[in-house]
This record gives sequence, structure tokens and C-alpha cells, in this order.
Amino acid sequence: DTDRRTLDTSNLYRPWPKDKTATLILHARRFCPLRHRSNTNNPLSAVSTMDSSSSKKRTRKDDAPPSSSTPTKKQNSTNPLQDVPTTQHYQVSYMHRQTVTHSCTSLRHGYVITGSTDGVVKFWKRTSTTAAPAGSGTGSGGTSGSAAALGGGGAADKDKGGNSRCLEFVKSYSSHVGPLLALCTSQPNGDSAASIGYDGVIKFYDVATFDVSGMIRTSNNGTSKKNFRLGRHAALIEREDLYLLVSTRAPTREESQLELREKGRLEQLRKQQIDDSDEDDGPLPEGSSVTKNDVTPNSNSTMVPPGSILLFSGTNLSSDPVRVITYHATPVTALAYNSVKQWVVSGDASGVLEVWNIPFSSSVGEDSASTHHGPLPFESKLDTDMYALIKKKTYAIDIAISETAKDQGGHGHFAVYSSDRKIRLFSFKNCKLVCIYDERMKVYDNLLSSKSSAMGIDAIEYGKRAALEREMEDAYLLSGGVSTNPSTKQSLSSVTPASEGSNHQQLHLTFDNTGKYLLLPTIVGVKVINIQTHRVVATVGKGDASSLRFLHLVLCPGDAKINQQLHLARMGGSSAAITHGGNDEPNDSLLVALAYGKRRFYTFSHHDPLEKHDDQDEPDEQTILARDILNEAPDASDLLEASHMGRSNNDPDSSAQLTTASQAILRTTHGDISIKLFPKDTPKTIQNFIGHAQSGYYDNVVVHRIIPGFMIQTGDPLGDGTGGESIWGGEFEDEIQRDLRHDRPFTVSMANAGPNTNGSQFFITTVPTPWLDNKHTVFGRVVGGMEVVMAIEAVKTDELDRPLSEVKILSVDVS
Repeated sequence: DTDRRTLDTSNLYRPWPKDKTATLILHARRFCPLRHRSNTNNPLSAVSTMDSSSSKKRTRKDDAPPSSSTPTKKQNSTNPLQDVPTTQHYQVSYMHRQTVTHSCTSLRHGYVITGSTDGVVKFWKRTSTTAAPAGSGTGSGGTSGSAAALGGGGAADKDKGGNSRCLEFVKSYSSHVGPLLALCTSQPNGDSAASIGYDGVIKFYDVATFDVSGMIRTSNNGTSKKNFRLGRHAALIEREDLYLLVSTRAPTREESQLELREKGRLEQLRKQQIDDSDEDDGPLPEGSSVTKNDVTPNSNSTMVPPGSILLFSGTNLSSDPVRVITYHATPVTALAYNSVKQWVVSGDASGVLEVWNIPFSSSVGEDSASTHHGPLPFESKLDTDMYALIKKKTYAIDIAISETAKDQGGHGHFAVYSSDRKIRLFSFKNCKLVCIYDERMKVYDNLLSSKSSAMGIDAIEYGKRAALEREMEDAYLLSGGVSTNPSTKQSLSSVTPASEGSNHQQLHLTFDNTGKYLLLPTIVGVKVINIQTHRVVATVGKGDASSLRFLHLVLCPGDAKINQQLHLARMGGSSAAITHGGNDEPNDSLLVALAYGKRRFYTFSHHDPLEKHDDQDEPDEQTILARDILNEAPDASDLLEASHMGRSNNDPDSSAQLTTASQAILRTTHGDISIKLFPKDTPKTIQNFIGHAQSGYYDNVVVHRIIPGFMIQTGDPLGDGTGGESIWGGEFEDEIQRDLRHDRPFTVSMANAGPNTNGSQFFITTVPTPWLDNKHTVFGRVVGGMEVVMAIEAVKTDELDRPLSEVKILSVDVS
């Protein structure tokens, strides 16, 4: 299975025994956004494989991304990417209390709306992307502040290249009990918004006043004419009235089993009633005649068919849908609305793609496609390529629509991200397939094995990202939250309200406002693909892709409605505050991205706060940390990061609290091991070790490598010797000291993959190992529990030095 190819990392993250001399040393460094910069102007700097004859065309000169440092009038007026931020690092991020799963935007009113798994919906007002003055904090839900609140300092508030907060918190609603199913703004104007929750509630919002304008409480308690389960895909449509299209979801496994049991119970009851009616009990009272048809219970007769799409009215707020549209026979897995042509594109779990008009009139039969809109782009579906997904036995999990394409006859395109991890680009002109972009892991495996420089990452970093991709597959994120029962062929919902937060996230790609560029979240960042030349012209967020897997994209074009008076007041009355729309500055377009498993959303602008210029030093930790605004109560990971990264460089007391610990006790399954630490000689290594110990990072981590007569190694949360990182993320430098040598047994030292590649792994020697001097940082000695170390060393291992019986670190105490 090439999609799950494992890398040979047996030689990584381990010290070499004296009798195992390496003939080939692989210095496999993780990708670091601050040290390894790649040229985003090179279209081959990211991977985009396609099946198209037009892939041989050269990249046009105007595809180069704009420079974020010295924009000119000519660049701003002619650059086709002026509405697409192409920076390598996000400018600022904001928090929810739980995992952020949805986001949308309203250009007319200048708002960004986000939602999370706890049912909270937040409104954010777009502000100028120029520098904000110091002290302009952002708060929500009664909790406000920035990274400075926990020692982060105010580096983001300084006018250091024009760093800005980009967004300002406005209002928060606890809209639903449980996770969100969908969140969308109305098309084409964005005057309204709607959120849909697992609790069966639909809420409508007036975006201009950021207030709730209405609510529909659906229920399956028998009071409604139709029973249904609200789905994960929706579109809000502005016409004379406000309409909401909502898909219906498949039952979960538990719901399916419950329905089968209920169906069996009702069938048994029906048979019993029929048998009772056959008995001659004499004449029945008048009006009480019973026939076989009358005794059949009304079980699931009102449940809408699977794959139905519901049309609700946002004006009368009735709990009964205006229409039940049944173009699909299996659950809908993707849906998008073309507000220019007033078409809907939808796909289901069987691979069927449909382009259809919305039957608004309730006087027409439910299954009728009668409409007052223009004709569809084809006369017969057989003349299109919309059966392409069925032929490949795959199905759509997301659909993006390009509505602006004047130079292409005004037809536009739509892109389908399918479960086989291929993106198929269709033209609205005739619904023909234009191109296929291949994002399967097999493509990246081949690039890595061929040692191509197109990826810009090494084997260790790629292995880490590939593991995250497999985790995403296990979370059903790449299957659209739908699975199929192999025995009954019934579609089931894999995601339930009780599922983890990351399971509720959805992948979403988007087009820019010109319709020429497709923004695609990938393993290497957000690719910007020119759909005319089919080349990657930029990779957004490439510098942050090592720690963030971007999933859901919302592009906020420039010229948004910004409160200029408020911004002018914040700039101290300077007229420079309102010149952001001038021709000599990049516009204020933003790209809002959600990342896998994160409770933050990340905002990209035309300014890169971590970009290094010729006359500047590398960005310090204060600048990096200040991007992440602590507008919510931080969890343990946020506190750890703030306490270890966000300390002021001129605050010796704060650093002393982390480095004065001189003793640690490893509590293992074989007993306790006491270690004397050397904080004065190796302060950063001790800071890293103590940070991991106090955060629980080492809890339940296995001893993954044992070599008798040499050492025991641990500290890898993955348990195979290929994982682990420092408390700052990534790696940190060696701290080699002349007086700290590997000259005795029971020496505690850092494992690495070469110079300055320390992460979280460490080892304890059982013999003197002088050949490791000047290669590994010694930061401690075992002073108690030597017999425990020897007992662990005696555990039997396989041919790869892995213990056959599990040895764990239960916890680490420091003092």
C-alpha cells in the first residue's frame, strides 16, 4: 500500500554505538520556518500533479506573488494575486474555547464569523492590516488580552514592519448545545448568516447588527410533517425572501441499530394486531371497523428519504421545510451554490454529481425541478463528465465554485475535492472535466524517494506530516464523515456529537475573487494554483506548515468595510491610519485558515511578521509568540508555551524559575530513577526537559531502544524513535560542555539526528561512551536507582533493539 509507505528511519534520533560505525550520516533536519526559506516564486516549490494536456504551459510572468516588503503602485494595480495573501507565515491567530470547525465571511459588512465544537459562534470585525498601536487588546467572552498577558510581551503591537491584529472581536453567542453542523453567510450579498447544530436548531443572524434574527427548532417528536436529521452542508440564499438549503445526514451506527430494533418491534406488533383481528370476538361498535391496512403502525413513514436536501424559509421560520428535494439516493457529502447562475452543485456518497436549479415554489410537486431560473449548462448529463467520480469509485467531500471568469465567457468553474484525494476541475460551460490535481500521499512519497527539491522538507519532517495525514483519515475528515456498512451497503455517519473536536472539522477549498486561482490546503501549506496554466504560483503558510495542517479556507477580498474612525482613534489621530486603501500599499485582503485539531483560527495578510530582511536579525521568540492572541482562557499547552517562550529576555527571574531545578525522578514501570541535573551548564536543555516533565509530555512514554552494554533510550511520544520536539516546537541547539563528558556509566544525554537537532529524546548510558563526546549534550547523572537502569537494560529486545516487553515512564517529578 503506497499510501501508507513507512520511511526507513532506523538511523535517526539515536547515538551510534562504538562498534556500529556509520558509513553514511544522514543529517535529517526538520523544516524550520526561520532557518530554511524557500522561494515561493518558483512554481515547483510545492507539489501539484495534474492529468491535463495543458500542464506543459509555462507559468505566466504575472503569476509571481507580490512582495510583502516593498509594494509599488504598479504591483498593486496589475498583480493578479493582489487579493490573495501569499506570505509564508500567518500574521495573527485567535482562540475559541474548543476546536474551531467552521468559518465564513461577509465582504459587504466586513465580518468574519467562526464556530467551534461547543456550539459557540463568534463575530469578528475586519480592521486595517496596517500596524495597530500598543495596547489595543482583543477580548471575548469576558476574557481578554494577548500573549503579553502571560509574559508574552507586546512585540506584536510594535510597528515592526506593520504587524496588525487584522480582526477585532465583536460578539459571541452560545448558539447550540453541542457541535456545529454548518455555518454560512447568505449569497450573494452576505447580509445574513445561519448556523446549524446537532441539537436540531437553526439560527439566523443579521450580519450588519451581529444579532440573532430568528430560530427554527426542528424535532422528530411527531409534531412535524416530516422527520429528518440535519446534515453538515448548507447554503443560505438571498432572493425576495431568505432561504436555507440543508442536507440531511445518514444515521449513526447507534441510530441505525435503534431504528432496526424499533422496526422489528413495530413489525411484531403489527403481526400481533393482525392475528387478534382474525379472532371472532363478535361485532365491533359502530365506527370501529378494523382492517389489515388499519393496524399497520405508522413507523418511519414520515422520515425523508436518504440524500434529501431540505429547503427552509428564513422569513416565516417554520419547522417544516418548504421543499424536500430528492435528487440524491445516498447522503449528500458536498454542496455549493452559484449565486450568479443560481445553480446548486451537490454530490453524494455514491459518487453522483448533480447541477440543478432550486424549486422555490411550494405549489409544485416535491420531486419536480420546475424553476424560473435559466437553463442548466447541459441538455443531457450524458454529454458531461459528471460521472467521473462514479467511474473511479470515489465521491465528493467538498465543492468550491468560481463565479467570476469574464475572460472565459462568464461561465466559471467548480472544483471537487474527492475522497481519493484528487481535485477535479470542471467548467460550468458544459460540465466537462478540465484538469485533475493529484494530492495523494503516493505523489509525495515518490517525490521524497526521488530526492526532489520541490517539497522543501526532509525525511523526518515528512514522516511527521504523513503520520498526521493518517490521523486525519482515522478521524474521517478525508471521507466526509460518511462510511458504508460492508454487509448492508448502508451509508452511516461516522461523526457523532460525542466525537472529538477534530472529527467535526471539514476540509474546504476556495477560489479567489477573479476566478483564476484555486486555493488548496495541502500537506506543504496552502497552494495557490493558476487554473489556466495549472501551475502552483505560490504556497501560503509554508513556514507554519510544519506545525499546522491547514484544512478550511475562507478568502476575504480587499476593500472590506472598515470602521475608519475607530482605526483613526487607535492610531492617535494620525492620518496614516486611513491610507490603507491607497495605491501605494497592498490591499487589506485576508485569508482565514482553520488547522487540524486546533482551537485557533489563523489569519494571513500581505504582511509576514516573521519575514527576515537584509538589515534585520532573525525574529525572536517574543515576535513569534505575540502572533497568538490569548483572547480565551488558555489550556495547559498554551500556558506552557507562554511560560517557556514568552518570557522577556531581560527578566532573569522568570528564566531562573525554569532552570533552577537540580533533581528529577523518573518513575518507571521497573522503579524510580533519580537524576542530578546541571541547570547552570546546560540551561536551555534543562528548561526543555523540565517543561516536558511538568506538562506531562513524558508521561506513559515507552523506552523504545535498549542496547545491552551501551544505553537505554526514551522520550519519544511516538514510541519508535522518529518523533518528539522541544517545548518551543522543532529543535534547539547543543550545549556541549568541556567538563560534562560521557566518561562514566549512568550519564544522561540528549539524543539527536546531528548537530543542533535536539528535541525531546534522551538516553542513559550503562558504560563509559567517550566516542559520544562533543556530539551529544550531557545534562544529568543518575544518582539513585542504578539497579533500575540495569534491570531495564536486561529486558530482551528484537533485532532492531526494541524491547519485547513494554517499559514505560509513568511520570517525571522535578525539584
